[in-house]
This record gives sequence, C-alpha cells and structure tokens, in this order.
Amino acid sequence: MSLSGTVVHEASSPFGTVYVVDEGDQRTLRFDSPDGTLQSAILKSDPLAVPTSYVRVATAGLALTRGRSRVLVVGLGGGAFPMLLHRLLPGRARVDVVELNPVVVDVARRFFGVREDARLRILVDDGARFMARQGTHYDVILLDAFSDSGTPDHLKESRFFEDVQRRLKPGGVAVLNIALEKPRNVAPRIETFARAFEDCAKLRGASEYNNLILVGTLEPLPSEPLFRQQLWRLARELDFPALTQSVASFERIKG
Repeated sequence: MSLSGTVVHEASSPFGTVYVVDEGDQRTLRFDSPDGTLQSAILKSDPLAVPTSYVRVATAGLALTRGRSRVLVVGLGGGAFPMLLHRLLPGRARVDVVELNPVVVDVARRFFGVREDARLRILVDDGARFMARQGTHYDVILLDAFSDSGTPDHLKESRFFEDVQRRLKPGGVAVLNIALEKPRNVAPRIETFARAFEDCAKLRGASEYNNLILVGTLEPLPSEPLFRQQLWRLARELDFPALTQSVASFERIKG
C-alpha cells in the first residue's frame, strides 16, 4: 500500500521493480517503490484521457513539423504518448516505440490498455543502438526516457542526439522530455541537446508536473506568436482542444 493508493501489480525487472498503483480513478506507473516518481497515468473510467499535462505539451511539438506520417517514441512507460498519437493522427500515420525494459512493455499491455496493430509497433531495444542504425526517418522523435535516475548515460551524450538529428525527416522535430532533473544537470542537458539542431526551444506547461520539454528542429523555429497560431490550427485539425492551452511558455534557445 502506498501513501495514497493501492498497489495492483508489482514486478521485478532487470532495471528495478515496476509498480502499478491505483489512486481512485487514476492508474499510475511507478518505478522502484509504490511512491516513486510517476512515470505514466491513465484514468480507468476513460483510458483515452490525458491526465498528465507534459504529454499534451510534448504533443504540441507536432505543430512544428511538416509531416506527421511517421513518429518514433523512445521510452514506453504506460504508453500514454504513443496511444494518444495513435488515436489523434490519421489512419496512415505509424508510431514506432522503442523500450529497453521488457517488463514495462508487459505492464503497459496488461494494465494500461496499450495495443499494437499495423499502425503501432513496440520494439524491445536500447534506444541509442536503435538510433545509431541506418533505418526509417521520422517526422517526430519523442525522447521520453529521461530523468535523474534510470537513464543510461549514453542516452545523454552528444553522439546520441546527433543520431537523433540524423534520423529526422526534413522539416522534422525532436522532442525531449526532461523530468525531475537536479537543477545543476538541466543546463548541460539543454546545451548538449541544442548543439545537435539548427534551432531549439524550451516548452513548459502550467501544471504540478514540472517537466521541461525541449524541441529541436533542422530549420529555424517560428516566433512564439506564429507557434501559437500553428498550435491552434493543430488542435482544431486533431480535434484536441486541450492542446491550445497546453504550452504556458515557449522560449527559443537558438536562432
């Protein structure tokens, strides 16, 4: 039993213990302890709802792409981001997910409603090895495996972000979710990420989940007013009104 919820599943893995915790209508994925950092969340009454705001902020990165036919997500968690994209994007769009921990994949399938089909594929692999290979190029690459603990060092190095940049299509965008980093680690992480791209910006949402979202592009980013216009059009196109107010601040780092 956690401080505020009920453990419904506990599983050992090569990378620590994985917990599924129910707190009222909300089901959460946590690592290392039932009160560990929230990794993903769904509402049991509405599995398609998006209770964690950083997922909406990360989805706003779609406003910066030319195309949305191929998306890569590194880090599955409970599958909130890939399942949202699977629901929102047109039928021709495909979402690939790379997750290192096979236990996380099993838990996402059994407890978070993650379902693979012709448009959603999950690969158990190391994100850096996957990125370094020759392969598919993507319109959007979301890096959702980043926190103080549990993130392999090689996923934080310049070479990895250079490989990410190389796997983007022209007009594509890389989106990096930084969660719970110690303040002294945030600036070097931003600098390393930004060096790999033509332009870069910081996005934050107004939420208790104080994740920082970085976006990196191969072309100059728009001004904030133009980004807001593009985000408004994206929200209408995807029929996802919550996107319009998802980004509280847009701060360019380069350009």
